[in-house]
Amino acid sequence: MATTFAAHAAITGTVGPWIPRLKADANLDAAGLGLALAAYAVGLVVGTRLAALAFAGAGRATVRIGIPVLGGALALLPLANGLASLASVFAALGLASGLLDVAMNIEAAAVERRAGRRLMSGMHGTWSASMLVGAAIASAGVAAGIPVGVHLALVAALVVIGTVPLLAWLPSSGTDRVVADGTDDRQRRRLPIGRMALLCLIPFAAFLTEGVAAEWSAVFLREAAGAAVGIAGLGVVAFSAGMAVSRFVGDRLATRHGPSTVVRVGTSVGAIALAGALIGGGTVAAIAAFTMLGLGIGPAVPLAFSAAANASTAHGRTVLGLAVTAGYLGSIVGPIAVGFTADGFGFRWAFAIPVGMCVAVALGATALREPEGKIPLPAHHVQDELGASTRSDGRSGPC
Repeated sequence: MATTFAAHAAITGTVGPWIPRLKADANLDAAGLGLALAAYAVGLVVGTRLAALAFAGAGRATVRIGIPVLGGALALLPLANGLASLASVFAALGLASGLLDVAMNIEAAAVERRAGRRLMSGMHGTWSASMLVGAAIASAGVAAGIPVGVHLALVAALVVIGTVPLLAWLPSSGTDRVVADGTDDRQRRRLPIGRMALLCLIPFAAFLTEGVAAEWSAVFLREAAGAAVGIAGLGVVAFSAGMAVSRFVGDRLATRHGPSTVVRVGTSVGAIALAGALIGGGTVAAIAAFTMLGLGIGPAVPLAFSAAANASTAHGRTVLGLAVTAGYLGSIVGPIAVGFTADGFGFRWAFAIPVGMCVAVALGATALREPEGKIPLPAHHVQDELGASTRSDGRSGPC
């Protein structure tokens, strides 16, 4: 299953470094590029809202088909020759990415239940690591002058060819619909609206913080902390590395201490570190703060997604789709809010926004408490519910 997370992140990470080239090839100004990227954001949100319906109808085939579709959309980007075509392809890329994001987290939660232990944070750690690798390779391709069409087509082909055989090992059963819509009370706990709101608040605030760190950390280091041009980019590197590390250890920490405690302590430490950098300190202190912020916020999203996937609304639908949608909305709102606040009050006040979001996550972490056990569906129940310990041919296999 980690293969899907790696493939999704590799494609996502590949796009960013090529955006200036795509802008030039499509003959767009800054406003035109903004509209094209807005189409991508709209596609992401719509995809998350369609995912539950798609998964309920097609089951795990949604994950198997989603990777080739996402790769195909990536390969089409260089063919765009104007605003309308680039916006259309970006919208398709966002739609496929958002839909696959929900579907792979639904499936990851099912794998967790089947294994009877926490795995979600590690899968998101794989996503973070693959994102960094994809972005690094794309940056090297840009620097080497490789044609954008060649690079994106090659990445798409390698991802699809490398993942399709492995995704064939995803467990097959007749319970895909149950996994998707959560109608079986033995697999999902129905939550009051207040707790569902908190499960959406956590990814909203965490994605907002991640988006701000990714898009504004270099500007903050340059404008507010006085970093040299060559050093300013280390903010996002430090944040991303910290987030990846904490996600790889997040499952073990959550098993030992509980997800609520891990998220509360982590985001509190991140908020304190970033607030300290805002109050005073130079470049080194700011980079250290972004590292601590990444370490603290990293486990919040996977642990919230795991809880949301194992909870249902009053109508029996999984909360996960709503949580992922809330997360993407946060990633859109955050960088915009920081930009406007920085224009009016300066970067130090603008970065009080992610500090406040970390505090909100810490307060909302009570929604992650699991009084009935660390994994909602114990391992000895899973084979009866999913029949997922074997493939259709009777063999077990990796996910």
